[in-house]
Amino acid sequence: MKNKYIVNEDVLLSAFRYALGRQTYIVNFIVKNILNNWNDISDKLKNLMKREIQEAIDTNEAGMDCDVKEWRKILNKNF
Repeated sequence: MKNKYIVNEDVLLSAFRYALGRQTYIVNFIVKNILNNWNDISDKLKNLMKREIQEAIDTNEAGMDCDVKEWRKILNKNF
């Protein structure tokens, strides 16, 4: 059973932006929480996160290979 927390999308975006580019456990934690709540996230926010992730990957600012692997889980997620 997955835990589901209801948070304002501004809070979720802030957590996402905090984690993007970090090289700690927080990346895995945030990605899991985003994916667990994927169906409740607006398409606007999904597109924004995907765009920022791709930009971070393209500019080598998404973290280590293990972090990029986590971020790609969001990139590969369909709407």
